[in-house]
Amino acid sequence: MMRLRRRLAALAMLALCPGLADAQEQTADVPWNRTVTLDQGFSLVAPEGWKLEDAGDDEGDATGRRRVHLVCRTPACKRTQETCTLLLRAEPVAGADDAARLAGLYAEPLARYFRLRAVLKSTSAGASLRSPLQTLRIGERDWTAVETDAKHNKKSGLFAETVIGGRYLGAICRTCETGAIRHRDARALLASIRRRE
Repeated sequence: MMRLRRRLAALAMLALCPGLADAQEQTADVPWNRTVTLDQGFSLVAPEGWKLEDAGDDEGDATGRRRVHLVCRTPACKRTQETCTLLLRAEPVAGADDAARLAGLYAEPLARYFRLRAVLKSTSAGASLRSPLQTLRIGERDWTAVETDAKHNKKSGLFAETVIGGRYLGAICRTCETGAIRHRDARALLASIRRRE
């Protein structure tokens, strides 16, 4: 009975507003373009089906970072369970230019060691490195990134960091996908990141 009422209400709405059906048909053909604005002038285009979880009153942690969490809500993501957390720091990164600032993040061997240890621990017990800590070109920007491979039924990770206009941006993207195409949406998300002064 309730379904019948809903259908009748929908038909009545279409009869009263004939332009509504046309608007729905037009929006179905519009390509996905959801720009998400972040702190410090950063913005990104979320891949289709990705949603921004509300950060609420989160002011960041002791280092001044700001966390922004994006979750994939597509039917395919019910299996892959993809997420990305973006980390922003309040203070600018010291250095002559963005390339020097990025290189300075892990210039010391001990810093590289602690980074690799942290990403393996963050992934899961028994995780391994899928790719080493290296500079990668994602979109128009260089990123320092490392990819982990988790044990069965755990999420693998893509850990990437860049500096744009003197500002640090880190990303922790996770997925249950095990194929070669893992982190495709995460890489598209990272490639779309821009910063305006």
